[in-house]
Amino acid sequence: MIEVLKNKEQASMIENMLVMMINMVVMCAFLVIIFGAFSGISDKWGMRQTTREYMLIMETEGYLPASDQTALIAELESYGLYNISLSGTTMREVNYGDQIYLKISGTYNKNVLAFVGGISKVSNHPVTITINRQTTAKQ
Repeated sequence: MIEVLKNKEQASMIENMLVMMINMVVMCAFLVIIFGAFSGISDKWGMRQTTREYMLIMETEGYLPASDQTALIAELESYGLYNISLSGTTMREVNYGDQIYLKISGTYNKNVLAFVGGISKVSNHPVTITINRQTTAKQ
């Protein structure tokens, strides 16, 4: 009788360990997915903040100077944006009260967790991002 109880205790202990191990694996997979999603959100938020900073410069200057264009592109590239186009952006000085535009488009590699044949892998999914802002010149 005592041997039967010992065997049951060992079996239940092994079952508990297996359940805990499976829970740990599922929890780690869940955290990887969540952190992957937040990194993309963080990059997009950073791009929008950068755009806002340069809109303030454009309000003051009345346009986007060449030196600021280069700096803007470099900052956006640091967030993972590439093939950046500033077409439609106000590049020449305008008068006080005139509309100024900042139009940015580029490609961003969005990381997607794909399940192929029971194996998960992260794949890049290129997404076109367009940011349009306008305000009035205040110089």
